[in-house]
Amino acid sequence: MTLEGHTGRLRRRSRRAGVLATTLAIGLLAAVGCTIPTSPAPSVLPQPPGRGIVPGQDVAPSAGCTTGSGLPPGRTTVTLAWQGLARTATLDVPSTGTGPRPLLVSLHPFALGPDAWEAYSGLAAAAVARGYVVLTPLGSEPGPRWAVPGGLRTGIDDVGLLNRLVDDLEDQGCIDRNRIVAAGFSAGAAMAQALSCTVPWRFRAVAGSGGTNLTDLCPDSPPTSVMILHGTADPIAPLTGSEVPFAPPLGLPLASVVATDAARAGCDTAPTVQDRAPTVRVSVFSGCGSHRVEYWSLLGSGHTWAGTPGLLDLFAGPTNTDVSATQVVLDFFDSVGPASAG
Repeated sequence: MTLEGHTGRLRRRSRRAGVLATTLAIGLLAAVGCTIPTSPAPSVLPQPPGRGIVPGQDVAPSAGCTTGSGLPPGRTTVTLAWQGLARTATLDVPSTGTGPRPLLVSLHPFALGPDAWEAYSGLAAAAVARGYVVLTPLGSEPGPRWAVPGGLRTGIDDVGLLNRLVDDLEDQGCIDRNRIVAAGFSAGAAMAQALSCTVPWRFRAVAGSGGTNLTDLCPDSPPTSVMILHGTADPIAPLTGSEVPFAPPLGLPLASVVATDAARAGCDTAPTVQDRAPTVRVSVFSGCGSHRVEYWSLLGSGHTWAGTPGLLDLFAGPTNTDVSATQVVLDFFDSVGPASAG
């Protein structure tokens, strides 16, 4: 993996929304009546020695704390040769403080690359302000998208890519391996959920908004702390399951995803339901041991990242303005570490 200076400018938000709308419309027309080969169901990848979480214990900071060259502060571009392709990611490192630092993997939605996703969500900037190193990879084609279990079979191993990127960051920089987390929106939410299924030993917690039901269930995977946000009026990934325009699976009932994640963590069946705002209803599961599972129902909201400008509202439904997805996701991550808590 190599690092180089990042010089690209963020695209204009209005243009981005138009491109995404056009892309989704084309995908919808192309998908009608088509039978598309799908990727295998999720399975847990082997945990290599010296990597990931040890249940009930704090693990030592990454090897890069003593042997690595360090991660340059500010924004750089990471390049990694993977499956014969040059894959890239944006890396944001705090300019103050010292390690070991928590690591957030930020996962963009379908058709928006790292720059556009960050301009829309502000997730990396907010996380860096809290002391996180933030890795925002670029997905695979066609899209960019994420190759998730149950999704379009492309031959691309995006789960393996993300795992390798984290390995390299651990080796080069001083990373708190007890606090590696992932968050995403739409297709990025599907990948965050998939990571909790396939590498639960690596990620302390994951969070996904508007897409955790776009990958297969994994009832036999070990537990991970999970936060799910979803609009009740989401037209792209409806609560009841859907014909997703740009990828299989056809969309699972969101209730099945929430119930499966809670069952994996050994939670009680019935959560405590709280109204946090007029349009925000939160189901908090108890009895989960050292893990946490929360479902944030955004009443009347569409397929958007809550608290952001309403650029996608025209075709994706209204944006929830009673809560900031960026802030509550980071609050969730701050509350679940370290490893001795899980």
